Amino acid sequence: MNHNEVKNVDYGFRLSGKPILLYQDRSLAADESTHHMEKALRQMSMEYYTLERCLQCGICSSYCPVHLLKANESFSPRSFIQKTRLGLLDLSGDELWMCTNCGHCQMVCPFEIPLLDVMASLRHLIVEQGAGHVPVSIKSSIASIASFGNPWKEEPANRVKWIQESGISQSLGTEETPIYLFLGCFTGYDRRARQTAEAAMHILQTARIPFKIMAEEEVCCGDTVRRVGDFSTSEKVRKINRDIFLKNHVKQLYVFSPHCFNAFQDMFVKEPECEIQVVPLLELIFDLLHQGLIKLNTYQNTRVTFHDPCFFSKHRGIIDLPRQILDSMTGIERVEMEHYGKNSLCCGGGGGGIWRDIKKGERLSEIRLDEAINCGADILVTSCPYCLSMLEDAGKGDEKYRDIEIMDIFELIGKGIRDENN
Repeated sequence: MNHNEVKNVDYGFRLSGKPILLYQDRSLAADESTHHMEKALRQMSMEYYTLERCLQCGICSSYCPVHLLKANESFSPRSFIQKTRLGLLDLSGDELWMCTNCGHCQMVCPFEIPLLDVMASLRHLIVEQGAGHVPVSIKSSIASIASFGNPWKEEPANRVKWIQESGISQSLGTEETPIYLFLGCFTGYDRRARQTAEAAMHILQTARIPFKIMAEEEVCCGDTVRRVGDFSTSEKVRKINRDIFLKNHVKQLYVFSPHCFNAFQDMFVKEPECEIQVVPLLELIFDLLHQGLIKLNTYQNTRVTFHDPCFFSKHRGIIDLPRQILDSMTGIERVEMEHYGKNSLCCGGGGGGIWRDIKKGERLSEIRLDEAINCGADILVTSCPYCLSMLEDAGKGDEKYRDIEIMDIFELIGKGIRDENN
C-alpha cells in the first residue's frame, strides 16, 4: 500500500476528534521529572493523537539514518514512540538528542505521525523546564543565540567588517531595487561558509544583479533553536527578523541555507500579511545560468555527485534544481550516490546535530563520504552550510578521503565563471 492510498483511511476513534488519554495506573517513581513527563505526554496525546496511532510497524526505523551507525544501540523512531507512550524514555541520557530531524520517518509513516513535533515537544520539556539532560554544546549555543543572535557570541560588526574586506560591494542605488540576501548564522560568521557566500555574491555581481545584506540587523532564523526545544528563543528571533524585514520593505528574501528557507516559509505562511516571498538563492542562480547571464568555462572531465540537504529534499521537495545546474555545466559528469533525492542520507547536522560533539567513527557524514567515494566522484557538492561543515569535518585527518573535494555548489559555479563576464 503506498502513502497516498492510506492517507484517507478511516481510523475510527483515533481521528474522531476525541482526546486519547494515557492510563492512570502508572507504576513509575513519582519524582518531579516523572510529573513533567506525564503532563507533556498527556498534552501530546490530546494534540496529535500520536501515541495511540502508532502501530509499531517499524517502517520509520528502517529508513532512519541513525540505524546505519554501528555504534548506535539505543535510538530508533519506533522504540522512541513506544518508550514515550509507556513513560519509559530516559530523559537523562543522549537518546533524545540523536534524532537529526531529517524527516524521513514522517515521510514514510503510513499513519502520518508527526514524530518531529513530538521530539520538539519533549526537548522543550527538558530545555525550558529542566526535566532532563541537555548536551553542554547545545545549551551553550542556544544561550548564545538568545543573547547575541547567533551560536558563537559574535558581534554583527564582525559580519559587516568581513563583507567590507571581501571587496564585494552591495548595490544601494536608488535607480535599481536590490534583492535582499539573508546570510544566516553559518554563512554570516563561519570562516569556511563565508567562502560560499563570497562565491554567490561574485556570481550576482557578474550578472549585474543588485543586492543588499542586512548584516548589522539580521539574527538567527530560529529553525534549529526550535528543533532543540527552545521555543521562546525561537519566537524571539523570529519577531526580530520579522520587524527587520518590514522596516526594510523586503518583498523578496533570498536565503543561502535550507534551514533558513524552511523557517521563513513556515513564518510567512502563518503571517500572510507580511507579503514577503522567500526563495532559495539557488533558484535565482539557476535562472541566471538558464538566461545566459552567466557564462562558464568548460570543466576538465570532472565527476561530481550531489549531496541533498534534508531540508531541501525531504522537507521541501527541492531535488531537481541543483542537478539541472550541474547538468548544464560542460565537462561535468554527474553521478549519484547510493542514497539520493528524497532517499538521501542525512549529514547529521539537523535537529541540533551541528552543535553536538560526536566522536569520529559515529558520524553519518562519514558514511556519506564513503558513498561519494564508492560512486567514483571527484567532487562532493552540496547546497547547505550545515552539510558542508559536517562533511568537511568528517574528512579531516583521514587518508581515505584525501582524494575527494567537498564544495558548495556556488563555489563550483564561481570557479568556472569566464573572464568575459566581468
